[in-house]
Amino acid sequence: MLINTSKPTNIRWRVLFITLVLGYIAYVFRGNLSVIGKFLMDDTGISQIELGWLLSSFLWGYTLFQFPGGLLSEKIGPKTTLVLCTLGCTLITIISGLIVIGGFSIALMIPLLFICRFLLGVFQGPLFPAMAGGVIARWFPSGSWALPNGLNSTALALGSASTPPLIVILAQYFGWQSTFFWISILGLLGSLWWWKYSTNWPREHPDINQEELELIGQSEFNNNQMSWSMVKEVLADKNVLYAALGYGSMNYVFFIFYSWIFIYFVNIRGFSVLEGSFLASLPFLMGAIGATAGGYLCDKLQQRYGVKWGHRIPVIIGLIPSAGFLFFGSITENPYLAVVSLSLCYGFIELTEGPFWSTIGFVSKKPQAAGGILNTGGNLGGVIATPLIPIMVAQYDWVIALNSGGVFALLGVFFFMQIKFGELDHEPQI
Repeated sequence: MLINTSKPTNIRWRVLFITLVLGYIAYVFRGNLSVIGKFLMDDTGISQIELGWLLSSFLWGYTLFQFPGGLLSEKIGPKTTLVLCTLGCTLITIISGLIVIGGFSIALMIPLLFICRFLLGVFQGPLFPAMAGGVIARWFPSGSWALPNGLNSTALALGSASTPPLIVILAQYFGWQSTFFWISILGLLGSLWWWKYSTNWPREHPDINQEELELIGQSEFNNNQMSWSMVKEVLADKNVLYAALGYGSMNYVFFIFYSWIFIYFVNIRGFSVLEGSFLASLPFLMGAIGATAGGYLCDKLQQRYGVKWGHRIPVIIGLIPSAGFLFFGSITENPYLAVVSLSLCYGFIELTEGPFWSTIGFVSKKPQAAGGILNTGGNLGGVIATPLIPIMVAQYDWVIALNSGGVFALLGVFFFMQIKFGELDHEPQI
C-alpha cells in the first residue's frame, strides 16, 4: 500500500542502512581470522605462510561464487539472498569455533579451517553483487549510485576498523577461541532485521509513497535478468575488463591492510596486542572517510565535468598518493609515523571504491553481471596479495612486500584510464 504525501519518503535510505549493517557484519566475520591469526600462530605454531593460505582460502570461495551468487540473487531476489548468505556465514563461523576448541591436531585443524574459510567465502560471494546490483541499482536513480556505493564501502571499512579491537578485547576476556561464537550473534540479529523490513523492489514496500517511487525511477538496468549468456557478453566488454583489472590492482593494496596490518603493527612495529589492535583500526577509519568522500566527490564531479572525468579524477587522486604514503610508511623508523602514513595510504585507496562501482553502471547496461566481474577482479587482487605477502617477507623483507602494493596502485590508474565511457561522457545522470 503506497503512502500518499507530497514529500518523498526515505525508505530507500532505510533499506540501504540495513544493507550497510549486513556488510559491516560480513566484514567482521571475514576479518576475525586476520586478528586471531596472531593468537593462532602463538598457540599452535602454524607459520605465517600457512596463515596466509588460510586467509586466502576465503577469497577462493568468494571469487568462484561471484557469478553463481549473482544468478541466485536475480532468481530469488536480494531480500532472500542476503538472509541466506548472512545465516550461512553465521553457521560456518560457529563451526569454525567448534574446530578450534575441538582438540584437533594441527595437521587436521588447518585443512578443516581451510574448508570453513572457503565455505565462508562461498556464502559471502553473492552478498555484494546483491547489494550493488540488487539493492542499490533498484532503490536509487542511476545518476546517484556512487554515494550509496561509497557509503557501503564506509560500512565495510568500519567493520574492518572495529574488528581488531573488538576481537582482541573479546579474546583477552573470554579467550580467542570464543570470538567465533560472540560475533555469530551479530549475524543472527542482522538477518532477522533485514528479513523483517526489506523488500525485493521499491514498489513492494508498504511504507513507500509515489513521490519516492518517481524519484527512484525505473531504469532499464533494473529489468535485466542475469544469465550465463549475459556473463559471456559482459566478459567480451573491454571496458568492464579494464575496470576489473583496475579494481583488482587497487584491491591488492586493500588486502595487504585487511589481512596483515594488525600482525605487522604487533610483530614488526613492536606495539602491544591491545595497542596494536586499536592502531590497526586507524587505517580503516581513514578508509571510511575516504570511501564516503570518494562517492560524494564522484557524484559532484560528474555534474561539472561529465561521467568520464567525474570518475577518473577520484581514482587518480586516490591511487597515486596512496603509493607514496605506502612507501614512506614502510621505510620510516618511527612506528607512529608509520601508522599515520599507512592510514593515509588506506584512506586514499578507499577514495576510489565508490567510483569503481559507479563506473559499472555507466559502461555496462548489465550491472549485475558486470558487478560480479568487477568484484571477481577485486578478489583476484586479494588471492594474489594475501599469500604472496608472507612469502615475500620470508624471501626479502616487509619493505619490499609492502611496496609491491605501490606498484599495483599505479597499475590501477593505468587500467582505469583505458576505460571508454562513450556517449555518456557528455550526459551525466543526475
